[in-house]
Amino acid sequence: MNPKGNIILFPCPIADGNISSLSAESVQLLHETTCFVVEKAKTARHFIKATNHPIPISQLEILEISDDKKEMEDFLEQHLTEKNIGIISEAGCPGIADPGADVVAWAHKNQVRVIPQAGPSSIFMAMMSSGMNGQNFAFNGYLSNKKPELIQQLKALEQKFQKNKQTQIWMETPYRNGFMTETSFQTLPGRTSLCIACDINAPTEEIRTMYIDDWKKIKTDHLHKRPCIFLMG
Repeated sequence: MNPKGNIILFPCPIADGNISSLSAESVQLLHETTCFVVEKAKTARHFIKATNHPIPISQLEILEISDDKKEMEDFLEQHLTEKNIGIISEAGCPGIADPGADVVAWAHKNQVRVIPQAGPSSIFMAMMSSGMNGQNFAFNGYLSNKKPELIQQLKALEQKFQKNKQTQIWMETPYRNGFMTETSFQTLPGRTSLCIACDINAPTEEIRTMYIDDWKKIKTDHLHKRPCIFLMG
């Protein structure tokens, strides 16, 4: 393979429609790109259209990431001989809690240049605004949706924090926020700090860090079905 194109990692808004969170350079590069590998095609088309891409969406080449790695590799090999390929996540930065990492790994193996564009990441923005240790932190993805397993995971994360002073970060499906908060309040020691960062980068953004004992004194029903990042420190 003798590629002429590059892999460009395009961030997209983590709050729907908030194109202003992207840099002018990123939007310009996006408008110069006509070929994309994306997490979800419908979301990517909506995002690209919202940036006022100069080419009609129907004329862009968009491949949705699937379990068929050969299809992805064939697509990359075919198009990288002529043009750049953009990678777009469902929300935020490609490769961060995102299947776009598989495309980037392929690019490195095939000596294709990877160009990351700066943009919003709910994980990093939550870490920045939590007041917790930003020198040593770990992202743990999604925790279990079964209570016994979740209790054990929360206890293990609390032990990691106590041992290494390492901030522990995780996320949850919005409709299970109530399950997550209730189980966390029941499981974690009262003087453990918990940050809940909700609707990051949206007008309804709400970020609060408090001890578990203090969280128990307030209602959290309003977090239901709103995207949240959880941090323990």
